[in-house]
Amino acid sequence: MIARNPFRPAIPQELSGLFEALGIELAGVADCAPAEVEEQEYRRWLERRYHGTMAYLERHAPMKYHPEVLLPGCRSVLAVGINYFQDRSPDEKGTGRIARYAWGRDYHRVLGKRLKQAVRVLRERYPNGEFRSFTDATPLAERFYAERAGIAFTGKNTLSISSSYGSWFLIGEILSTVPFSPSGRAGKSHGSCPSGCVRCSDVCPTGALEAPYRIDASRCISYLTIENRGPIPVELRPLIGDWIFGCDLCQEVCPLNIRASVTKEKDFLAHRAGPQLSLREILSFESDEQFTARFAGSPVARAGRRGLMRNACVAAANVHALELLPLLESLAAGSDELIAEHAQWAVSRLLNP
Repeated sequence: MIARNPFRPAIPQELSGLFEALGIELAGVADCAPAEVEEQEYRRWLERRYHGTMAYLERHAPMKYHPEVLLPGCRSVLAVGINYFQDRSPDEKGTGRIARYAWGRDYHRVLGKRLKQAVRVLRERYPNGEFRSFTDATPLAERFYAERAGIAFTGKNTLSISSSYGSWFLIGEILSTVPFSPSGRAGKSHGSCPSGCVRCSDVCPTGALEAPYRIDASRCISYLTIENRGPIPVELRPLIGDWIFGCDLCQEVCPLNIRASVTKEKDFLAHRAGPQLSLREILSFESDEQFTARFAGSPVARAGRRGLMRNACVAAANVHALELLPLLESLAAGSDELIAEHAQWAVSRLLNP
């Protein structure tokens, strides 16, 4: 279970003071020692094709556990995390759900900006050192280094879990040629998954969590609605429900999230997409420019207009939105093959439930 008290690893004062000044409360330091076991397991994961169409994960393999490739001479990985949790309001009729991390401003910008500020300070303090910051968009095995730095452990749902935020936090890191003292793995200082708990795998409708600590990303709703650029497999469409961007199911049932508290990040609280989006609004987009204007600065922009409209077609069928039938029929006759095919499927499901 979750630790009795929130655990924060001990890091050098010059780092803790810097991160606290930037509003980053969770931070640790990992060394750059080899991770041969983890690297081999990652390559086996790729061989099983669990990464779906995410070819970039194959390209990342040589760098995943080698920060020195990303920053020559790297000696330390400064891993940080910020809370993004918010309570979800009841879903409104005719809407599709959005994963919590995407409700507000893009976290790449929010956390990325602070890490860049930290890098500027570190360069002033250590003029002979080199530093490079990342926020998710990196080949680095972030969850592994978060665990090695002692800010979290990896749960059965394959997410990083801390005793402060549960799994509701976002990870970033700074690579450094300065050898800061490692804070070390925290063992069970953050807690651990209960041995008999299978809530996350039980709640996953597509069976993406096929075993504890192992995920078939190609079946994950987050992958299907965001990273996947082609058709959603027909057999998985009814299982997606009303999710149109990401999924929070395995986090919502996790007992280790009992300590979740609402984030204080104003950029996350100022909603750009929010907990849910009108399916009618999404299905009515007529151009990429219209889509971009609506979701500029939001993580939802990553799905693209075609992807989000594809997802909305599936959600409309799953929530039995008969009022959208005329709009879906119009899209089914359109020239965009991806949207038309999913709209046709939705029309068929609505007329023949």
